[in-house]
Amino acid sequence: MRIFDTQDAMTALWQIVAPLAQEIPIYKQVMDEDENSVPESYLIIRTDIYDDAEVYGDGHTELRKNGGDIILVSKSTGTRSDDIHNLNRVKVKKLLDEADMAYTGINLGYDSALKQSEYTWSVTLIYG
Repeated sequence: MRIFDTQDAMTALWQIVAPLAQEIPIYKQVMDEDENSVPESYLIIRTDIYDDAEVYGDGHTELRKNGGDIILVSKSTGTRSDDIHNLNRVKVKKLLDEADMAYTGINLGYDSALKQSEYTWSVTLIYG
């Protein structure tokens, strides 16, 4: 179990994904580009899926537990295993494994109407 020394969950989640910031654009909570500026592949990180006390001390919360998501969204063909989505998915998974983070990965698949693929990792952040 990794414990982050910070007072907010978004900072903890950012610490996990920051090494990829030079390779993959990362947005907090929402991707806010206009439709002509949407990157080929990007990450959205969001916290507060749930928020709970984890460890109490002397009547107050010492550590909090917060649910976060790392969402990879990519323009994609949906048919090639070597497209940008699958390459970036491997990078994120490797980063999570190296950070000793427990996660649940969910392949949301390819949306032919939007011509994009999505993959989400749900993580539990312990911080305080």
